[in-house]
Amino acid sequence: MSVFKVRNSPFYQFDFQIQGLRFSGSTKERNERDAKEVEKARRAEAKRIVADNAKTGRKPLTLGVACDRWWDEVGRHGSDPDLERALEWLKGHIGPQVALHDITDDTVSKAVEARRKHVMKAGRDDKGKQLYRPIGPRTVNKTVTSLLSRVFTRAKENWNAMIHNPPVWKNHFLEVPKRPIREITPAEDARLDEVESLEFAQLREFAEIMGFRRKEVLLVWTQVDFELATVAIIGKGGVPAILPLPRRAYEILWSLRGHHKEHVFTFVAQRTRVCPKTKKKFIKGQRYPMTYYGIGTNRRRQWPKAGVDARLHDTRHTTGMRTLRTTGNLKLAQRLLRHTDIKTTAKFYADADLNDIRNGMEATAENINSQKKSQTNFSVPPKAMKGKRK
Repeated sequence: MSVFKVRNSPFYQFDFQIQGLRFSGSTKERNERDAKEVEKARRAEAKRIVADNAKTGRKPLTLGVACDRWWDEVGRHGSDPDLERALEWLKGHIGPQVALHDITDDTVSKAVEARRKHVMKAGRDDKGKQLYRPIGPRTVNKTVTSLLSRVFTRAKENWNAMIHNPPVWKNHFLEVPKRPIREITPAEDARLDEVESLEFAQLREFAEIMGFRRKEVLLVWTQVDFELATVAIIGKGGVPAILPLPRRAYEILWSLRGHHKEHVFTFVAQRTRVCPKTKKKFIKGQRYPMTYYGIGTNRRRQWPKAGVDARLHDTRHTTGMRTLRTTGNLKLAQRLLRHTDIKTTAKFYADADLNDIRNGMEATAENINSQKKSQTNFSVPPKAMKGKRK
C-alpha cells in the first residue's frame, strides 16, 4: 500500500525509501486517490534529491556524530556549558544512530513533549524536603528546538551533510511569556550580604557594577590591568571588549590580590566533598577558583535565605536599570551592557516607571548644569572675546 492512515489524523500518510533514504510524511489529503497523486509527486521529488546528493557528494550523518562535532566546534567555545548535557539528552532520547535526514517534525514534536515533563530543583519546604518545579518553555526551546536547529544548520552548511527535508523549526518553539526585568534592590543586596560569604558577596557586587554575564565574571589576573584600571573580556558571541573599572570595582579586585596566582574570584571550601557535575574534589580549608556551576549553586542555596527570588542574570539587569535611572542615557547603558542593537537595551524602559525616567532626566540635567558652571570658572582673555559680540 503506497498510502495509509494512522490514528489521530484524518489525512493519508506516505512512507518509502530510495537507495537507503527514507521519505515520509502527510499528504494533507483525505481522499485516497488524491493522496496517491501526492505520493507520486513526492517520489519524483525524492529521486531528484537522491540524484542531487550523489552529484554534490552529500553523505548521511548520524545525530550522535553531529552533536559531538557541533560541541567540539561551537558549543565548547560558547557561554553556556549546560548545552553539553542537553546534547547528551537529545542523543539519548532520539538515538545517536538516527540519521539527520530521518529526523522529522514528528520526531521534534515528541522530543519537545518529553522535555516539557522534566523538572528542576526549587528549594526545600519547611521540613527540608526537596521541592521541584517543571522547567519553563524558554529552557525547552533552548535545549531542544533551538539546539537541534543549530546542529542541523551547521551540518548542512559546513559539513556537507545530507538533509533533504529538515523539520519546520518555527512550528516547534513554545510560546514564552514575557518576563519583567528583575532588578535587585539595595535592600535585597543588604540581606544577601548577611547570608553570603564575603567571596560570593564581592562577586555579586562586582557583577552588578560591571554588568557581566556569569561566564564573563570568571576572570583571570591576565585580564586585569590595574595601571590602566581596565579589564579585558571575551563577551557573548566571542566579541572582545576592554572596559574601565569604576573605583568600587577596582577596590574589589585590588583586595583579591594574592588569593590565587591565576584566578581572580575564589572561595575557601567549607567541607571536603566531590562535585557531582565536574567530579572535582574539594578539601576543607583550601582555596579554589569559583566555577560556572558553583556560582549557580551558591545562588540556589543562599539567595532564598535572604528572601531574594532572582536569577544570576538579574545582576546584569540591575546594572542596566541603575544606569538608566541614574543617567537616563540609553546609549550609555547599551555600551555598558555591550548590546549589539540598542533595541535590546530599550526593553529596560518597559519596566521603568515615570519616576525612574524623571529621575534619570533630572540627573542628566544636573550633570549638564554642573558642566556649564565649571566652564564659567575659567577667565576668558579679552582678545578672545573681541568680535564675538557687536
